[in-house]
Amino acid sequence: MKIYFPLISLLFFILTSNVNCLFKNVVSRFYCNEDNCYSVLGVSEKASIEDIRSSYFRQLKNLSDNYNIKKKKKIVQAYNVLINKRSRKYYDYYLKNPDSIINIVNLNLLFLFKLFKVILAIVIIALFGILIQYVNNKYEERTILHKFSKHKDFRKKVQERIMQKYPQYRKYESKEKQKIEQDIEIEIAQELYNQHNQSQGKSSTFSFFKVIIVVKEIICFIIWIIKWIVKYYILNSEYDESDKIYITRRCLNMSSDKWNALDEDNKKMLLKKELWVKEKKQEFLDEIREKERLEKISSGKYKKEKRMKKKGFSFNYND
Repeated sequence: MKIYFPLISLLFFILTSNVNCLFKNVVSRFYCNEDNCYSVLGVSEKASIEDIRSSYFRQLKNLSDNYNIKKKKKIVQAYNVLINKRSRKYYDYYLKNPDSIINIVNLNLLFLFKLFKVILAIVIIALFGILIQYVNNKYEERTILHKFSKHKDFRKKVQERIMQKYPQYRKYESKEKQKIEQDIEIEIAQELYNQHNQSQGKSSTFSFFKVIIVVKEIICFIIWIIKWIVKYYILNSEYDESDKIYITRRCLNMSSDKWNALDEDNKKMLLKKELWVKEKKQEFLDEIREKERLEKISSGKYKKEKRMKKKGFSFNYND
């Protein structure tokens, strides 16, 4: 045992020395090898970012007369280390403590930070792609609906499909009715669109022009939001006529096509409610909720629900 202990200690020392030496070599290779990054660029350790940048471009310009690829690699490597605040901070620590194990930790943190930035960039690009696809789908839905909602049998087909899929549709609440109607309208319009394409021998493609249109839609929407915030939340301006119509449509869950289909008397009647005024909007929404509540109470299905619950049975009103 006395013989084995020194041998194990010697082996451990050799291994740790080799590992430490390997780590030091890795760190050294990342930080300009045996050269000092500050000396390579010809700047002091207290040099500002502007000094480092100007020295870097000056050295590259001097290399153009006598091109040396190895020297250029050293200059670029030194510049990349010193121009970044984080890597420069770690390098300054390395110069003062070349044998510290913290240098390995710092190097790993630097790699992880760079990896995180790459992953973040990929995620942002992916999310932007998804956003473009989503806006494109919504744009196509709106275009198709606008085109085929004028079809003479469109409203009839929508009502038939609703009653076919939702036999108890008339007893649903207004919000649920609107959602179902919108979904069925899009579904019918999409079917008519596909039939039209098949008869014309066309195929639906996601072209470059569509991408341009979608990007334009996104930019216009962002600009519109900014203008809205500045105009009505910062400057506290009065709502103009088009924005009054927009707020009224939003309160009624009504698309622009449906609004345009209304006659002028109905439009004037709805605008008289002044739903852009917060208090009047709240009163209007309360009236709708109260109306729905009274309709629900007076329905036979609701009374059946109350009776079933008294007897201890579960019951879903919309079943």
